[in-house]
Amino acid sequence: MFHSSYEEARASYRRLSTEAGGTLHSWEIIPPNVGQSEGLTIDAAVFGAGPKSLVISSGLHGVEGFAGSAIQLQLLQSGLPEDVRVVLLHALNPFGMAMIRRVNENNVDLNRNFLGSDEAYTGSSQGYQRLNPTLNPNRPAGGLEFYLLSTIWQILRHGFNTLKTAVVGGQYDFPKGLFFGGDRLERGPAMLLSKLPSLLEGSESIVHIDFHTGLGKQGTYALLVDTDAGSAAHLDLRDQYGERVQPWDADNGVAYQIRGGLPAAMTRLLGPIATVITCEFGTYPALKVLAALRKENQNTHWGGDPERAKAGLIEAFRPRSKSWEQAVLSGGANVISQAIRHLRA
Repeated sequence: MFHSSYEEARASYRRLSTEAGGTLHSWEIIPPNVGQSEGLTIDAAVFGAGPKSLVISSGLHGVEGFAGSAIQLQLLQSGLPEDVRVVLLHALNPFGMAMIRRVNENNVDLNRNFLGSDEAYTGSSQGYQRLNPTLNPNRPAGGLEFYLLSTIWQILRHGFNTLKTAVVGGQYDFPKGLFFGGDRLERGPAMLLSKLPSLLEGSESIVHIDFHTGLGKQGTYALLVDTDAGSAAHLDLRDQYGERVQPWDADNGVAYQIRGGLPAAMTRLLGPIATVITCEFGTYPALKVLAALRKENQNTHWGGDPERAKAGLIEAFRPRSKSWEQAVLSGGANVISQAIRHLRA
């Protein structure tokens, strides 16, 4: 069930969660505007109380949340397992989902915001510093653009994988730039870290699946895990979930190593009983997705045609294609079934 707005998705999520007998929690992130009855919230629904727990989260990157929300709604409609506790976390970045942005209200990429207690919110790679004027032009959008030629030249010079990690791995020096990790822990992440443990109290094993879109070939998905390639943990997860499992920094994979990511934070928070998997559904080629992010960011900060830029952004992360939607729902159901079997085993 794909919705076109955060409000519609949240309303369906709450209704179906209540009908399925869940215990609902709402954590307000943005207070309501004048005339509104409710602000923007992260919503959590808990079903069951057994020692084996499945956590499913959506919308950490706001605009990507429509796919994860649809998978959660499908699960609520199809029926929940009786022997597994299920915790559904809806719209971890409600501002981004509501406003059609990937980032939150402070322009922070929340999957770069979960730094450890011993890490400082500073720094950026030389590759990012070199490309910042191209990625984040401080002028109104429009006119002749040389973004694509410049980016292709950088790829030819430095290699795609090297450039990919340097640019999108996270930066803390350019507040209006892409992939900005913030200067402190944001309200949404802080709320999640403080509230989630009580929902999982008594768990002896946990699988957390965080749904995203934008990386990889359209209609396919990858399961990204924070393990070393070829390690026992990696091979065990491949036995459980198949060939789609790949480490975050695999040379031939769709992903890249990041700072301040949610998976590492969940591992620190929940300990060795937790297996954290990022399920990433492909949409368009990486340069096209990056171009959509760049254009939306430029229009937001410096002017131009924001509505057109947002339309391009939502297409990049939630293609208007029935076949893509069906692939997401089918893939999501398959991953959840594998996670339940994993917990039962």
